[in-house]
Amino acid sequence: MTAVFLLLAVRFAIPTNLIWSDLGRHIKNGELISQGVKDVLYKNYYSYTCPDYHFVNHHWLFGVFCYFIWHQVSFTGLSIAFILLVLLTFYVFFSYLEYFSSFGFACAFGLLCMPLINTRPEIRPEEFSVLFCGLFLWLLTLYQEQRVKPLYLSIGLASVQIIWVNTHIFFIIGPAMIILYWLQARLNDDKNQARGLQKIFVLVTGACFINPSGWQGVSAPFHVSKASNFIIDENNSILSAGKYFFLNPYLSLFLVTMIMLFAAGVVLIQKQGLKKYFVPAIMAVFLCLISIKWRRFIGPYGYFWIPLCGYAWWQWMSAWPARARKMVEILLIMAGVVIAISTNFDLKQPRALGLVPGSNRAAEFFKQQNISGPIFNGYDIGGYLIFHLSPRYKLFVDNRMEAFPSDFFKNTYSPMMMSDEIWKRMDGQYHFNTIFNDFEGNAGTDFFLRRLKDPSWALVYFDGPTYIFLKRNKQNEAVIQHYEMHLKIKINPPAAF
Repeated sequence: MTAVFLLLAVRFAIPTNLIWSDLGRHIKNGELISQGVKDVLYKNYYSYTCPDYHFVNHHWLFGVFCYFIWHQVSFTGLSIAFILLVLLTFYVFFSYLEYFSSFGFACAFGLLCMPLINTRPEIRPEEFSVLFCGLFLWLLTLYQEQRVKPLYLSIGLASVQIIWVNTHIFFIIGPAMIILYWLQARLNDDKNQARGLQKIFVLVTGACFINPSGWQGVSAPFHVSKASNFIIDENNSILSAGKYFFLNPYLSLFLVTMIMLFAAGVVLIQKQGLKKYFVPAIMAVFLCLISIKWRRFIGPYGYFWIPLCGYAWWQWMSAWPARARKMVEILLIMAGVVIAISTNFDLKQPRALGLVPGSNRAAEFFKQQNISGPIFNGYDIGGYLIFHLSPRYKLFVDNRMEAFPSDFFKNTYSPMMMSDEIWKRMDGQYHFNTIFNDFEGNAGTDFFLRRLKDPSWALVYFDGPTYIFLKRNKQNEAVIQHYEMHLKIKINPPAAF
């Protein structure tokens, strides 16, 4: 078990690239909240384009968590804290399967899904959501088995829900899981358990309202997709990979795990009926469909796959001879070790914590040269700029789709990146003094190359991931004269997931 957990910890021991991470914004959220700045909870505080646009900060508590640790022990300590959170989450699902099967079986399925869990290794609030899902799964199952009293279950789930609703937008999953177990109790004709779950559902749903935005905070999950006209890679369907699907080891493994899950699940349902396995069947179908639709859910799917698929295989194999079961368990462990070590993971690569070296150079240059705004920046780099420049400087955009009007990306931001005519019109409106950006796919690369040819702008900083242009005016004359760069290059955009 120690070896399994150590391998998982090593996989997550990677430095944070603050340039393309949300982490900087989360830390700044926590800092401002600790200083009593309440606007960060309700408004698009970091933007000068839509400063009064109402925004429900549904992850504010995660920001406080990150700021407290970062303030005490820097980014290295924050990396260690996140790895411990990952290990705790893994243990919750691992121990759930071990409870119903065996230690070896839990190791096998934990290893098999490890690359899926590691799909998005950045420090993110959704790790708390997955942990809370695991806790709900454990507690509701124990209640189903009459191993925990309704009072204790109510207190436990309501307490978790209060933290969850203020930490990540997936909090809606908590009440949804209670509904699933209530339906299972109805199918089992267990009226006492169904009545108990009804009361718990009301209590947990009520706990959702304990957040700074009240009803708007509770309804946030139903409005978060309003800016879906601006597509980012993590929200793409896995089907968008097209002919390259099988060349991506994550996606290939995801397909194999789905086949394993449904193969065992179908056999069990055929033999014992859907009624007995209603909850795991619904969970499995939902997780598979939502992970196919949005790649960002492959990680949470990986955690749930451990108990769902492992339990199905254990029940399927229960009628097999003991020797055959042991042989399959050994083969699964061997396959798990090979997959966990070989799938997008290099043991020879040095592990590191904290930040990617040089991550802060661009922001340090900006501040050292006393460069001013208005700043035009891209979507991906928003969190980085918020961390380094807020609240002194406001930004054009940042990587929160829900913090801007639904048509902002479609009618303003995206056209500016692709059309010089629209760019010049918006430049006339906002009077940009600085372009501080990164290479955001093909559109971002084309935008950079067009600015290189634009006589109105001078490139003064370039380090590969980021660049800074200054408007040719008297205000910037000294910096341009000293740092202007003349590049004739072709930039390859960062590889997609």
